[in-house]
Amino acid sequence: MDQQVFKMDGVAYNVSVTALTRKFSVMDTDKSGRTQDGAMYRDIIGTFYNYTMTIRERGGDAAALDAFWQAISSPTKSHVCEFPYGQETLTQQMYVTSGEQALKLMQPDKNHWGEISVNFIAMKPEVVAG
Repeated sequence: MDQQVFKMDGVAYNVSVTALTRKFSVMDTDKSGRTQDGAMYRDIIGTFYNYTMTIRERGGDAAALDAFWQAISSPTKSHVCEFPYGQETLTQQMYVTSGEQALKLMQPDKNHWGEISVNFIAMKPEVVAG
């Protein structure tokens, strides 16, 4: 999967995406729940599309991986993200609450970091119930 797979805030980072998973979540309001006879009542908000991505350095470009880390870890309310969706792409506002990356090797002139794993969560439903 070593091609440009995503953009964040209009930037295509020079990194390799090693895994990309999309998930959906059909979310309910707090009015949803079981009725007295046990039947489920759903007051659906809509469908949210979320992504989990794992990336690594591409071609020795540690600066691009560092730049992505700085961007993704900044205290920003949301990012405009473009990810593959079906045979097209989906652009939506997404937020990030955490990510992780392990240090693989420390050398005097360079730190070698492993893959970054991060979850992108949709700010609003892509498909609204109606």
